[in-house]
Amino acid sequence: MAQVTTKSGDTGMTQLNPNRIASKTHPVIEIMGAIDEVSCALGLSGDKFDGIQTFLSELMGYFYYKAIDDHRISQQIWQLENYILTHNNSIPPFFVNPRGYVSLARTICRRAERRVVELMESERQLPEIERYGMNLSPVIQYLNRLSDYLFVKSFERVEAQPTLFKDELAEVEAKVAAA
Repeated sequence: MAQVTTKSGDTGMTQLNPNRIASKTHPVIEIMGAIDEVSCALGLSGDKFDGIQTFLSELMGYFYYKAIDDHRISQQIWQLENYILTHNNSIPPFFVNPRGYVSLARTICRRAERRVVELMESERQLPEIERYGMNLSPVIQYLNRLSDYLFVKSFERVEAQPTLFKDELAEVEAKVAAA
């Protein structure tokens, strides 16, 4: 088993990829952290997101090794799009406040997507030698589609378990009005 406590992070640095040590605030470390947070929020949701969580781990590996499997990402995007197309009718015609871990995962996913876009934009300003050197477009597309998927999934939970989304304030107001 790999050594967990190396103490190399005690100075604020971490292994960015096999060949590079970088600050824990490096944009790629921020992206990997946000992707990890998405996976953790999905794990807390109580739903089965094992396939997506496994792919999110793969995605973090792509960043670590600076090697993207475009075909694998395309497969994942296709699966998400197919699900969205066949379940789009679960979105209610009225506004529902975001609640639950699936909604939290969606918002974290949006943050991860923004960080990837931010990295892509900052890379354009750098000389070739200083760039991280990854094709980020498929990652942006995947994260965008994943957040859409999670949006649809969050509404399915509203339909399946409406008691999870009761309006507590409305209940209090009804009790006060009845008194």
